[in-house]
Amino acid sequence: MSPSAYRVLLLGIAGLGGFLYGYDIGIIGAALLYLNKTIQLTAAQESLVVAAVLAGGTVSSLVAGALADIIGRKRLMVAAGVVFLASVALIVAAHGFAPLLAGRTLQGLSAGMIAVVIPLYLAESLPAAIRGRGTACFQLFLTLGILIAMAVGRHYTAQVEAVTGATAAALREVQDGAWRAMFLSAVWPGALFLLGTLLVTESPRWLLRRQRVDAARAALARSRAAEEADREFAEMRASLAAGAGAGAAAAGSLWQRRYVVPFVLACAVLGLTQTTGINSILQFLVVILQRAGLAAEAAATQATWVTAVNVAFTAVGLVLVDRLGRKALLQIGTGGIALALVTGAVVFWRLQSGALAAGPATGGLVSACLMLFVAGFATGPGVCVWLALSELMPTRIRSLGMGIGLLINQGISTAIAAMFLPVVARYGYAAMFAFWAACTVGYFLVATLWLPETKGRTLEEIEAGFAR
Repeated sequence: MSPSAYRVLLLGIAGLGGFLYGYDIGIIGAALLYLNKTIQLTAAQESLVVAAVLAGGTVSSLVAGALADIIGRKRLMVAAGVVFLASVALIVAAHGFAPLLAGRTLQGLSAGMIAVVIPLYLAESLPAAIRGRGTACFQLFLTLGILIAMAVGRHYTAQVEAVTGATAAALREVQDGAWRAMFLSAVWPGALFLLGTLLVTESPRWLLRRQRVDAARAALARSRAAEEADREFAEMRASLAAGAGAGAAAAGSLWQRRYVVPFVLACAVLGLTQTTGINSILQFLVVILQRAGLAAEAAATQATWVTAVNVAFTAVGLVLVDRLGRKALLQIGTGGIALALVTGAVVFWRLQSGALAAGPATGGLVSACLMLFVAGFATGPGVCVWLALSELMPTRIRSLGMGIGLLINQGISTAIAAMFLPVVARYGYAAMFAFWAACTVGYFLVATLWLPETKGRTLEEIEAGFAR
């Protein structure tokens, strides 16, 4: 396989990993319409089934970094593919709460592993010139996975709703087949992802840290021209020797400035990405649009369009990330997000004060704000957050630091989602939008004042910059 063909393979695997992650997030909403009609679940059990993916992802993201160091990046990707397929089998065959919960938990474990290991593997394996686009593929297909999950859900929902004149038993059978088919449809991309992970080599930087010099050189040569591979291999060896030359105690400490500064920066970017409110807005999208005055069907239609904008502008970010750079995209993206949130806060404040009436016009204005919001997010933080996670961390702490960073990311996301409904019930939507806007302004300042540009630089060059 030529280097260019091998790079396409790497991008394809990244895309499939992101697709599975997004499909996990998006499919449960439609499946819940019929799942609890065919399997008897209490309200608490239903909540646990929904939350199991988040819980499993939190646990696995914490340990996935350590596992990636112990068994290697490739083996962890293979394990994630196997666990995902096992989760689908458990869910589709489930006829009670316990196997259903186990299957959803396995899906979460797989998603957490994918979220850590795919950006990690791509950062360590792709040439610097296309590393941004490669990692952006993960985010692009993640958003596409959410959109496809919604489309699949609507397809099977339409089939069920088209059934008329059937007996209760026959209708129940159709409903049962619909939610199982929704989950089963993920088998094909899951199987392709697993097959792809078996075809790639291990990360060259992981191999070199394990003193497998020839294997590391060969892994680099698969995706680069010979001269570029030799030059980067020399940089990798020099960086490894510099760390070893610092002394055993210093080389082993995670509290050196060269490690602490990039670690804190990466964690700040991950945390601030969630304080924009992205997950809460996507989860409560229809509710927000209904509050602005749209009818249920119109709100659902607009929500689909907002999701489509997310996919389209992620593709824009993918094209621009290696041209404009990470820093510029984050500034553009967070600027657009802040503008959208401030406008949304003003609209809802005027609604609450009675100066503006809820209705289609107001709903359309809020829908436009949310489209601007997701366009800014997709172009900036959506693409760059995975790059910040993988590029800023030095090789010595990359896998462990990525696990901790994702744990912070998911923890903040969970906290904001938990506070959303209580806050809007007491203070209104304007307060929530204003809080997110203030956090986004802080995000813009961090990107402008402290974040270094990493476009076109090898991981060793970035690490050397922090060491200085």
